Amino acid sequence: MPPMRSRVLILLLAVGGLLLGVALGGGWAYENVSSVRFRVQTWYGNFRDVVAPHANIVPTPAQVAAPPTFALPAPSRTPFPSATPTPVVSSSFVTATATTTLVIQTPTPTATPPAQVILTGIMHEYQLYNNCGPASLAMALSYWGWTGTQKDTAKILKPNQDDKNVSPREMYEYLLTQGYDAYIRVGGDVDTLKHFIAAGFPVIVEKGFVCENTERCHDWFGHYSVFSGYDDARQVFITQDSFRGPDIKVTYDELLANWRAFDFLYLVPFPAGPENDAKVLALLGPAADLTQNYNAALARAQAEAIRLSAQDGAFAWFNVGTNLYYLQDYAGAAAAYDQARRIGLPYRMLWYQFGPYRSYYQMARYQDVVDLATFAIVSANVPGLEEAFYWRGQAEEALGQREAAVADYREALKWHPGDEAATQALTTLGEAP
Repeated sequence: MPPMRSRVLILLLAVGGLLLGVALGGGWAYENVSSVRFRVQTWYGNFRDVVAPHANIVPTPAQVAAPPTFALPAPSRTPFPSATPTPVVSSSFVTATATTTLVIQTPTPTATPPAQVILTGIMHEYQLYNNCGPASLAMALSYWGWTGTQKDTAKILKPNQDDKNVSPREMYEYLLTQGYDAYIRVGGDVDTLKHFIAAGFPVIVEKGFVCENTERCHDWFGHYSVFSGYDDARQVFITQDSFRGPDIKVTYDELLANWRAFDFLYLVPFPAGPENDAKVLALLGPAADLTQNYNAALARAQAEAIRLSAQDGAFAWFNVGTNLYYLQDYAGAAAAYDQARRIGLPYRMLWYQFGPYRSYYQMARYQDVVDLATFAIVSANVPGLEEAFYWRGQAEEALGQREAAVADYREALKWHPGDEAATQALTTLGEAP
């Protein structure tokens, strides 16, 4: 038997080794097991909310006024890939008390699609932590014979897995590097998706999602799904959902209710080439032109803002703001976002959509940008919101707060290494990324 001192040393080494093993094992599980990461972050978030709670809605503007009347200028920007633009048809916004006839475009061909279509060949993947964007894109591409997985898409789309958001634009830019192309449009409807699916094109849809599985998430989130089939007899779409599972049925009404939060946005990826491009343009119909697409989506949002109340009304007003921003009516967009905030938006809204930052910045409402971005950052358990850090940096720079801006640009790069906007902002200031 070893002497007492040796036995104590052996015991201490064994306990130390056990604790080290637990720490290393826990660290591995946190990095690689989604449920472990969620539970750790949930625990931390609950603890932090007790110490420094945040509101469950996006902060409201300091001053409350009646919804304004807007007028649209002729837009010229094309933030998404598009066909050759045509001149804008001007229109005016109406207040909630006015009566008007709103003509809403139907962005689909007139041919009636079959009553049921189910596309096969999509390889379903359950998402890793906070990874619905990369997983959905990988599933959609698998239909076209792409052999990668969400780990491949995530390497570029979100190199830091705590990055909270992958935008449709980021997906589009990734597709271009892989020999694929895509169109991103707003204002989609049931017929839009049916026509694409019937023509053999799965569609990625960004929509709201209220999580009821409290073991994995809670409350309202933004979420991507791949729409791969439909059945008119049952009034359902068939979706490949990285969170809920393969072949999930979503009713037409359920889709429209949840889609509103993202301006009915959809992305159609396809192998690059003139033949597929021509097919997709034909299926888009009038929505192929961005000017017409935004004007039609604006008319729809206006009609819904008049008709709807509570959170749906807030989403409708938010959509009014988004479409006005892309039509370059920044004052109108800012006022519409103000109205959406007065009604009440879920606190995660600014994790996914950044129109308020852009519009307030254009209107020199820099402190509003700082305040909203700070709220978004603080509301996240882990602040993986490079867009919020970038826009807060932009506003701080405009306010003469150079050091704070540089710190925020660098923080944006921490959460999304290689982010072009933050890198360019630092370069412009003469700072190393």
